[in-house]
Amino acid sequence: MRQIITLLLAFTVVNTFAQKTTTAKPVAANALGTWVIDLRPGPASKPYLKDFKFTKIDSTRFNGEFYGYPFTGGFINTSWDKIYFAFTTQDQSGTYFHSGYIDGNRVVGMSLNESREMLIPWRGQKKK
Repeated sequence: MRQIITLLLAFTVVNTFAQKTTTAKPVAANALGTWVIDLRPGPASKPYLKDFKFTKIDSTRFNGEFYGYPFTGGFINTSWDKIYFAFTTQDQSGTYFHSGYIDGNRVVGMSLNESREMLIPWRGQKKK
């Protein structure tokens, strides 16, 4: 009986490890294109939809357009189970720090502007 339990436990551990290690890494090129994101300032606000574009991806760097303004020098990471990204933009009020992740056709992110003491979570999906 002890051997059966040991074999079952060993099988469970090996099977669990195999499932976790065979998860395919995301492909950076899947981020390319236009994403429609909701930048509403609060949960009770009406949707405020804007385009977020990934225009070029080169290894761990990407360029794009956010809130109608082009940017360069974003960072992208596909080593995990999702595509993670971060980039900055600027306007008269200072630098905005943006980061988030892409999971399939869904994008989730956050934008911070320290000068304006503003932190806005946002989400969206890939434009068809």
